[in-house]
Amino acid sequence: MIAEGDTASVLELMKVTMTEIDGALEQMERRDTLLAPEGNAEPRRLTVWLRDGVPRKLVVTEPNESGAMTQESSFWFVAEELRAVLRPTDGFFLEGDRILLWTDGALTPVPEMDSRTRMDQEQQLLDEVEGWLSVFGLALQSFVPR
Repeated sequence: MIAEGDTASVLELMKVTMTEIDGALEQMERRDTLLAPEGNAEPRRLTVWLRDGVPRKLVVTEPNESGAMTQESSFWFVAEELRAVLRPTDGFFLEGDRILLWTDGALTPVPEMDSRTRMDQEQQLLDEVEGWLSVFGLALQSFVPR
């Protein structure tokens, strides 16, 4: 268990989690799909890596201001839970669907947020991941095909 306020340890655990999963991707099943373009944006690409049918990583391309898909958001899963998120402007480390660490896109911790903001962000992240996984017929909570 990590002591509350131990930002350095949580940040290190976040980096280790991402690195360990990324290092094992070649041994996992990979699925890719393209979504229909929205407005003037290019099609969004989604890639999920599964081990034994359970998602371990999800990557979603993100548009820049002109609609080109030049950025990515990545989501890592451990023990059938969303564990780490890295988007172009922010990052998160979660345990039990609760944000333990909030960073900017360069993994620099941001000042502590009030509990309402944190809870809203937790729900937004879970909803976002549920939406992306549903494209593959997967669900976040149980990882059983829909």
